[in-house]
Amino acid sequence: MRLLDRYLLRELLLPLGVCLGGFTLFWIAFDLLRDMARFQKVPWGDMVEYYLWGLPELLNTTMPIALLLALLHTVTHHARHHELTAIRAAGISLWRTIVPYLAVGLVLSLALYWAGENLAPRGTRRQEALLSTNRTDDVAGAWQAQFHFENQARQRSWSVGRFRPASGDMAAVRLLMPLGPGARREVTVPLATWTNGAWTWATASERLWRSADDANPAMRQTRFTPLPPLPGTNDWLTWPGRTETFTNGVLRTNITAPAGSVGTEWSAVAFDSRTGQLTDLTFRESIPAGAQRQFLADGASWTGSGWWFTNGNEYLFRNRQDREPLWLPGVERLEELDESPEVIRSELKIANFNRARAMQRPQLTLQEILDYRRLHPVLKPDLRSWLETQLHARLAAPWTCLVVVLIAVPFAAPSGRRNLFFGVAGSIGLAFVFFVVQRVGFALGQNGIVPAWLGAWLPNLAFALTGLALTARVR
Repeated sequence: MRLLDRYLLRELLLPLGVCLGGFTLFWIAFDLLRDMARFQKVPWGDMVEYYLWGLPELLNTTMPIALLLALLHTVTHHARHHELTAIRAAGISLWRTIVPYLAVGLVLSLALYWAGENLAPRGTRRQEALLSTNRTDDVAGAWQAQFHFENQARQRSWSVGRFRPASGDMAAVRLLMPLGPGARREVTVPLATWTNGAWTWATASERLWRSADDANPAMRQTRFTPLPPLPGTNDWLTWPGRTETFTNGVLRTNITAPAGSVGTEWSAVAFDSRTGQLTDLTFRESIPAGAQRQFLADGASWTGSGWWFTNGNEYLFRNRQDREPLWLPGVERLEELDESPEVIRSELKIANFNRARAMQRPQLTLQEILDYRRLHPVLKPDLRSWLETQLHARLAAPWTCLVVVLIAVPFAAPSGRRNLFFGVAGSIGLAFVFFVVQRVGFALGQNGIVPAWLGAWLPNLAFALTGLALTARVR
């Protein structure tokens, strides 16, 4: 790094620190005065921790303004004392001179992007936890009551009685999901007897595979098992088998024959023509469309890799009219569930979001938006425009620091004697114009009037191009 670069950085960093600290304290004081009732029963230590956790989100607002004011002050100071004139007289162009400022803008933009995606969501949850811990007048305030969401991609439907965003705990969970491709069932009857023109049996066992790769099928022993009517005794004698031997009137054969719909199969090991008894009758069929799994649990906790349920019960309905579902009590885990608490938080946040408030600035992280779009691949046009604008706005927001450098330099670099308050007045004016352009772009993008990317990037593009054009004209 050249000596000139170190000098320019040193002259910038001190005003930047002062401005950033001042704006941050001003913002915190304003927030305290606006809603002091929130902290009536919160200890001072928790209040300080609350605002420390809020810094990553707050810096998205204060950092660009502080950088703008610090740059206008610093560059104006260099211009007033003809330092920029001396630098250019030494053969160093203005573009080369501002490289340290561009580097600062780039580093701050990347830092804001990382903090916004990694620290800000964690800080928001921690702030909510601090307030709920000290909220003695509303014990249930930390819980979100009665919400429902769909995972369209996985065809899963969640109904949750209560959800606690801070910890990810749930209560009164009801989960509906279809049986997977290749789901099938198998019923085995040890002994069936032909009596009064119908088959009867004492006990039967049933296995149900939820999908083609289900390694742990549901099983139960039951007396009643829904089965289509079995063929009569004479029909069994006419079915082909691989081996047929008669011993004392008993037909010993591996009978396997289709009956009814495609994928349905009957088989029996032996048939006694004297007594009308079938031995080891097995019925196999594919599960038709409309079959469903229903899972109920009193509560659920996230273990880091999956959900752990309390008093879980799974019911497998073979079709829409099934009145005798297979019941699996004591289910503690469903391995296929990939909706983490973060995914549910994004669903809940977007479902409860105030669209009018969202017009002001990006308030959703990239991960929250991507999680929601993964659950909902098909969106209504208005919701899609709103989400895409939020997505591009989250990408565009951190780069404001780099745009600030491009717009501040041409305003402050021209030589000449200037009032000491030029930097303050200039920063306020530029910030106001940027604020207006940003709000207009948001409104146009979120309402689908212009493409989402254009509405979100409009202020950055407009100010960056203006700054480049003005910098090229500086003499």
